[in-house]
Amino acid sequence: MKSDQLKTALSIVRERIATAKRQATHRGFIDYRGCLRVCHEFIAILDDAAQAAESGDWIHAYSISALVLVNCARLVGSADDSAGGINDTRRDVVRVLESTCAGVAYGSTDAEVIFLQALKDSQNKAFDRCDEFAYDLLLPIAILATANNVNKLYDVLDIFAARLTSQAYTSWYHEQDRLIRLSAITAVEGSQAAEQYIAANLAYDGIRRIAIRHAVENGNFNLAEQLCIDKIATITYGYHWTRAWYNLLFDVYVKFGDQEKQTALAEDLLYNQRDDHYYAILKALLMEKGVWNTRYSNILDRLAQCLPYNSYMYILSQENERARLLGELKLHPASVFTYGSQLSAHYPSDVYSLCLAEIRKQAAEANNRDLYKHVCSNIKLLVEFGGKSEADVVIAELKSRYPRRPAMLEELDILAMKLVKQRK
Repeated sequence: MKSDQLKTALSIVRERIATAKRQATHRGFIDYRGCLRVCHEFIAILDDAAQAAESGDWIHAYSISALVLVNCARLVGSADDSAGGINDTRRDVVRVLESTCAGVAYGSTDAEVIFLQALKDSQNKAFDRCDEFAYDLLLPIAILATANNVNKLYDVLDIFAARLTSQAYTSWYHEQDRLIRLSAITAVEGSQAAEQYIAANLAYDGIRRIAIRHAVENGNFNLAEQLCIDKIATITYGYHWTRAWYNLLFDVYVKFGDQEKQTALAEDLLYNQRDDHYYAILKALLMEKGVWNTRYSNILDRLAQCLPYNSYMYILSQENERARLLGELKLHPASVFTYGSQLSAHYPSDVYSLCLAEIRKQAAEANNRDLYKHVCSNIKLLVEFGGKSEADVVIAELKSRYPRRPAMLEELDILAMKLVKQRK
């Protein structure tokens, strides 16, 4: 039974929640700003739950967290959550629950109370429309399962599975089910049984990541590597879908100190997958090996052929490769306003010429005040690059060329006056 003190605390929390919702509700609906205000109140309440956990009041911390989660679920469909406040609150709930379940003594009376109450709370009708909230509740508490009560958890998971199978029981729900069972198996049956369960459920990404982590912790490099490679081989949707697994594979190589494989993978991802994130990584690896200077020019040549021009130009800018960067600007002149300040001191005539050509092109295509302002902002950049006289010329030219665009003329006059004041 709940203590009178806990009942009082929960009554206060319920009143805070009800007040927040009432103040945010207009004509039966909670709008964007109102949802944010309610979620901010939820998070403030969770701060109190976190303090309860820190002081060892485990049941209090759990009860408040579960109450907030239930009310988050009730917000779904009755509030505009386009700002993501509900998901932010869910993450905070999980954080407090994890802290609570990690802190309470395993097998204690408090742990038993929390575990059984969570099984009951997970079947709250508020979760009927958003089952993922129920899994948020069950995953943290699974570590509290014991031989005497674990089957009650499995029964609840079976109920969820039976209900969701008749709907849209997606792979996400299957994975959450497996992760909860794995946590319970680890707590009740030990690591050997857990490893067997992991091996049988590698089809689920969350389980596979755990397997990779365990392999790394146990010093099994070959297994960790193979688990990553096997997953990558099953994905046929392109690099976007495999990137996280490539990153994980690279991390495996880092943890085992295999610089050769780090270098080979970094080059593969940079050249073949066009992932410019690995440029700095490859550079650091080759510098450590002492071969960066001899390979540098060839690497830039290869990047010119395989990277998107904007990524390649960014690298050239970072390396201060002015001549190469100018050559790219001539092929992609719209980028002159991004890199003009870096090049204008060394190639003023080229930069000014590219700026003027782009300004004229943009002015010809502009047909509203926002675009006229954009043209003027680029003229200001031309001035910042040192092309003051060129700016005066193009302003006069545009005013003469487009006399029937009063908004453009107005913006050009405003710019001209600002430039005059700057020169005084």
